Amino acid sequence: MKIDPKLLDKLAEEEVQALLDGIRDEELRQNPAFLAKVRQFLKDNDLKTTPETTAPLVKQITKELPDFGEDDDLTVNTMDTKTN
Repeated sequence: MKIDPKLLDKLAEEEVQALLDGIRDEELRQNPAFLAKVRQFLKDNDLKTTPETTAPLVKQITKELPDFGEDDDLTVNTMDTKTN
């Protein structure tokens, strides 16, 4: 079954909005079943929170590129590949 990507995006947005609405609701915020759903959503989407998080935060995982210094500092080793 092929689903339109725009429809999937809309469903995902609605799911996030429903979870945010539930967190704002005093009763749902105290409901362990609802909190389990929120935790599962965060886990499924690799989202992390900390005690210092006071606003919604999404952090993209990135890798830092190594700093190799200036070009003139680089040394290139070549192998002698003479053929007979």
